[in-house]
Amino acid sequence: MKISDLFRFSVDNLRRRKGRTVLTVIGVVVGVCAIVVMMSLGIAVNLATDEMLQNWGDLTKITVQSYGAQQGTPDLDDDMVTKFKALDHVVAATPMYYPSFYGSVTAGNNNRYEASWANVIGMDADALEPMGYELVTGNWLDGQNLGKDKIQVMLGVQSIFNFTDSRLSWNNPNKQKYPEYDTEEAMYSGIPSNLPQYDENGTLLNPENFFFDPMTSKLTYRLEVGYDDEGNPKYKDYELVVTGLINSNNDWDIRYGVVMSMTDVKKIEADYKRLTGQSSGGGGGVMYSSSFGMDTGDTVNVGGYNNVYVKVDNVSNMPAVEKQIREIGYQLYSMSSEREQIQGQVAQTQMMMGALGLVSLLVAALNIANTMTMAIYERTKEIGVMKVLGCKLGNIREMFLIESGAIGLVGGLLGVVLSYLLSLLLNYLPQIMTFLGIEGNIDIAGMFGLSYMSQMMPDMQLSIIPIWLVVVALVFATVVGLLSGIAPANRAVKISSLEAIRHE
Repeated sequence: MKISDLFRFSVDNLRRRKGRTVLTVIGVVVGVCAIVVMMSLGIAVNLATDEMLQNWGDLTKITVQSYGAQQGTPDLDDDMVTKFKALDHVVAATPMYYPSFYGSVTAGNNNRYEASWANVIGMDADALEPMGYELVTGNWLDGQNLGKDKIQVMLGVQSIFNFTDSRLSWNNPNKQKYPEYDTEEAMYSGIPSNLPQYDENGTLLNPENFFFDPMTSKLTYRLEVGYDDEGNPKYKDYELVVTGLINSNNDWDIRYGVVMSMTDVKKIEADYKRLTGQSSGGGGGVMYSSSFGMDTGDTVNVGGYNNVYVKVDNVSNMPAVEKQIREIGYQLYSMSSEREQIQGQVAQTQMMMGALGLVSLLVAALNIANTMTMAIYERTKEIGVMKVLGCKLGNIREMFLIESGAIGLVGGLLGVVLSYLLSLLLNYLPQIMTFLGIEGNIDIAGMFGLSYMSQMMPDMQLSIIPIWLVVVALVFATVVGLLSGIAPANRAVKISSLEAIRHE
């Protein structure tokens, strides 16, 4: 018997029992739809989680910490930074040093504009670009020594909002330029709409938003080094040479910071200690954390830098690199670890909800088996005639398997279509509720224990059905149908030809 004949007989048999076939297919539709929709909710939450965490921090960045290390862990110093750079899949490693000295930055004629708080950050100059930061305009630091009191810096793109006009009183609305946010999402992410914009020639395109152009104005760093006999603060001034503006959508310190090379930060640190009469601290040019040697029981706070950033080439390689660093003895933090925890939580909830759909599909499978078994009893004589006419046993088995598989496939197709309709309804449900005047929010993320996501990402998609999920659903439904038809098909093959012909 040709395969085309088998398909034709199978379709004809299903058509003859329309009512029973439709009811059986509906069972498959419900099961497939339940599983696909539940999975789509989890997929949407996972994608929203990735987007949210990328706004919070780089998924391929590891922060190695000096505190909470295991006993016997080496100092987090320059030698260790070099070892981190040599690890597989590491593209960059740099200290993230926040010095203990205090200073301000001034700009304009007679130092009219002042940022009384300057967030100085020391980093390796050659690590800035591979760390993935954005160069808004200008050039990266090259670590060049410009002289005794001249420092090469990069300004965070939002650091310009730190400046105030010293000629105006604090109750004057023009005292300071403030960042502006167009949307609630922009406010949550901290990315204003009025950032400095430059053309390809380095010309500031929106100067009306700022007191001065940080790329062309003279900037001075005023290091506070104590007080004179009359109680007035004493300063040491450094001329700042701005090479460029730097941005990072997920690093607040970089956006508002004054980034210097480690060499220049160490130079200012040495001047500060000399002018204030402090000791030079640790040797070898390493800035030791103030908590050096502090024992907290099973862990210690090692010496060296407080934090070191390690940049990995791909998020899939994060676990391997994190494992190597932990084996040395350090504590670390990464958004990738947070992502894994959240995804694990979402996966557990998905499994629980998907299990409900699986129960529905199991009931549908039993229904398919029952339908095919009843079909055998109804077609016993037909089966006997086919055997007498020389039809192969394999063809009879295949015919029943095709029928059961077709029920699974059709149910899967209709289940996927219904899933897409429900997904569309879920994604437009907030707008529908608003149109109908119904107050309230649809907190799908809350089902996964992540209610804060609905507040931080109010426009997140509630349901996403990727192509791979459609393919898996169709294959799974078809396989369930085939498996459900195996026992009835084997029963049909074992029917005696003579008894079948005499069957009424």
